[in-house]
Formats: sequence, C-alpha cells, structure tokens
Amino acid sequence: MAKRKRTAIQTRTVYRTVEAKRRHKRPGMTIPLGVVAGFVPLGLFAYDGLVIGGPQNASSRVAMRLTGYDSSVHKWFFKELAMGWAPILGGIFAHKAANRLGINRAIAHAGIPLLRI
Repeated sequence: MAKRKRTAIQTRTVYRTVEAKRRHKRPGMTIPLGVVAGFVPLGLFAYDGLVIGGPQNASSRVAMRLTGYDSSVHKWFFKELAMGWAPILGGIFAHKAANRLGINRAIAHAGIPLLRI
C-alpha cells in the first residue's frame, strides 16, 4: 500500500501521509498442531525404549531416528532416518499448507484459543 497520497488542491499538488491499517493480534503463544503431531511417532518410539531398556535406551532410540546412526551396531540406517524425519517434515508441510489455504485464519476467527493446524 502506498505510504503517501497525492491530492490536487486548486493549482498545486499536496502530499500527505496515509495512516496504516490497524491490526489486532491476540497476546500469547499458539501451538501448531501439525508440527507437534509430527513428533508423536518419535515420542512413542522413545517411550517404548524407555519401557524396555530405561532412559539410556530411549535416548539412543531418539538419536537413531533423528540421525540414522545405530550406536549399538555402529552402522547407518537410512530407513530409521526416514522414519524419524518423514512425520516431522509432513507436519511442517501440513502447517504451511493450512496457512496458505486459510484454515488457521478460520480457526482464529471461530474463537478457538491457542490452536493452529
């Protein structure tokens, strides 16, 4: 939008500034559910490791899913890397698509607090 508006008064041109539109934003943080949903499979995989072998097993399972490296056999597994990052990236892309399609704006206008897709 233009910052200045030109108006003609009799024979001379006068420039005056145009005020910007005021926008209202609710205070607080919103949680993007698509991104959080992408971390759920990783959390469940870590929880299974916690139940089976304790905190050390849980942390090695999280590291295996995020890096693809299995420290118990000292090998790289692309399948584990893909199983860790695919849901996370899918959640991020779902969130971006919801922003572009206006779904998050519709949720905000509906009055649902602290929630975005």
